[in-house]
Amino acid sequence: MKLVILHTNDIHGRVSQLERIATLVRDIRSEVNGENGHCLFVDAGDSEDTILLESSLTKGSAMNAILRGAGCDYAALGNAIPMRYGPQAVADLAKHFGRPLLCANFIGQDHKLAEGLEPYTIHDFGTFKLGIIGMTDPGGGYNTFFKMNVALPDDMLPGLIQQVRAQGAQTILLLSHLGLRDDKRVAENISGIDLLIGGHSHDLLDPPLQISGTIVAQAGEHGKHLGRIDLTIDPANGKITHFESTLIPIDESISPDPHTQSVVESERARAQQIMSREIGILAESFDLADDRECAAGNLLADALLERVKNADFSLVLAGHWETGLEQGALTQGQLFTAIRSTANPAWIKLTGSQIKQFVREALKPENAERKLHSLRGRSVGMPHVGGARIVNGKDGFEIEYQGKIITDEETYLVAATDMEFSNRIEYLVIPFETIEFEVPTIVPEVLEDYIRAHTPLSPRKS
Repeated sequence: MKLVILHTNDIHGRVSQLERIATLVRDIRSEVNGENGHCLFVDAGDSEDTILLESSLTKGSAMNAILRGAGCDYAALGNAIPMRYGPQAVADLAKHFGRPLLCANFIGQDHKLAEGLEPYTIHDFGTFKLGIIGMTDPGGGYNTFFKMNVALPDDMLPGLIQQVRAQGAQTILLLSHLGLRDDKRVAENISGIDLLIGGHSHDLLDPPLQISGTIVAQAGEHGKHLGRIDLTIDPANGKITHFESTLIPIDESISPDPHTQSVVESERARAQQIMSREIGILAESFDLADDRECAAGNLLADALLERVKNADFSLVLAGHWETGLEQGALTQGQLFTAIRSTANPAWIKLTGSQIKQFVREALKPENAERKLHSLRGRSVGMPHVGGARIVNGKDGFEIEYQGKIITDEETYLVAATDMEFSNRIEYLVIPFETIEFEVPTIVPEVLEDYIRAHTPLSPRKS
């Protein structure tokens, strides 16, 4: 039997690439079907990304609708959406994809999969059945943030493979968002996986790896390539007797697929409805700057201070913002265009010494200028304080709170986000299990509530 697997991973919002991929999928599927073969298009997760406004406004579901429109048959759960918005967002991904996403290890404390997921599926070709199991990356602090127990693949896969084979699957495909390092370990240690299509680590494997009888493939990132694997399978036992692999470059010589373009336009119209909702009036513009105090940074600091009950003051970095805000009526779309950060409100008691360590590092120009991948190339920006002031002092600066300079030994309840205390920023790394978070709330939602409550709003006078 001839089976062609087309595969993508880590598209991260590159819609124009996906429109071109859809053209190839349509053409290849027609060609293979015409030769009495079979063709499936699968995606190994993270089609979504905040760089695409439609994805940001819909918490990823727009990209799942577009992926389905591009002809994708099955998709694994990536980490881009559950890490940002929590398990509550997964059901909407599946709704707009048109079927459950594949993931066997994203499990709540009730020992049930998150809504919108199924652990595996069995695709019936008539005389032959293919079992497809999904897995996602178990890292990322899911238990700390969302009380989700993301199980290790090693613990689950042997039983799942046995279960899928017991239901008639002759060949096993693992659709993995684990990353190449873990994919290699799984292939080495767990028998019974015939083909592993991977993602998460953005590796371009040309040719695929062959590890202990498992073919391991991955197609890079951002829709720059479409992976194609031509399999010859013995239907009697499901063994792959021969395979050929190609990575097809996706460039402007490939015309966009009209059907996928129509789905993109439909999702843009859905996003436009969200964008047009007015949330308040700005009496003046709120500027954004990376090298000094700015109105946008102060706005977020003030919003977080009000959000966290009993907080003494807030600390936040300007790098959450993409742009400032213009004077006049403010819509939800304008706000979410200006700030796409998916950080969660956080609060923790810190000593004066810890607070000053954070501010000391944050005030260094070379730190503020840093452009981080996790910020999608945005600068980290300068620190901003709500409820207190950074003033000149004997060590170059001091923190003034309620008319007094804070002391090293005293403790203060500080409002911030998970970003400020993460190892990505490295100013003051705090173990997340010691921090309180409001999840799945994200900072644009905090700002929306604050602006609605205080409209018309003017920048704070420092």
